Amino acid sequence: MPLELCGLYPVAYMSAYMSERSITELHIYSEVLISAFALLPREEDEYSELRSELSQSQHEVNEDSRSMDQNSVSVPENQSTMVTADMDNCSDLNSELQRVLTGLENVVCGRKKSSCSLSVAEVDRHIEQLTTASEHCDLAIKTVEEIEGVLGRDLYPNLSEERSRWEKELAGLREENESLTAMLCSKEEELNRTKATMNAVREERDRLRRRVKP
Repeated sequence: MPLELCGLYPVAYMSAYMSERSITELHIYSEVLISAFALLPREEDEYSELRSELSQSQHEVNEDSRSMDQNSVSVPENQSTMVTADMDNCSDLNSELQRVLTGLENVVCGRKKSSCSLSVAEVDRHIEQLTTASEHCDLAIKTVEEIEGVLGRDLYPNLSEERSRWEKELAGLREENESLTAMLCSKEEELNRTKATMNAVREERDRLRRRVKP
């Protein structure tokens, strides 16, 4: 804006300047949101929807800013109305930031619930049950072998084959549970990283909200 216009209409110039700064900060915040969301397991439809909402909100704010700049030059007598509109625009920016962050948090919570249906404690309990069953099986086999030794004949001719099958099945179950435990630990680490990212996003949101606030 020319300096002579700035001298004639200082309130309108400051209003347009604050609007441009608010738009720049909204762009920065949207990039932070997109970067944070890229760290999460992506639900493509939800991610696309959030990005679409961000793009739409930025477009609307840009349109409002251009309209405000035009009014600040061509209609100087409406300076008080422009200042009020700029304050409303800042309020709308705060509302938009809150709405987008809430949507992102809902997506994260949904992913958290769907990706971790079993807790580590439940997996440990299953492993403990399998271990107890294995001990009982070993004790039963040992008892049968002792009885067979006393009687001098095989009570269960197929016992060795059965034992081999049980041991193989038990080994498979243990391997599966170990894999599940590792997966759950990885999910917990991932969720902790997600929480840290969300805390950083909230801090950035609050900082930008304070700067955008009229």
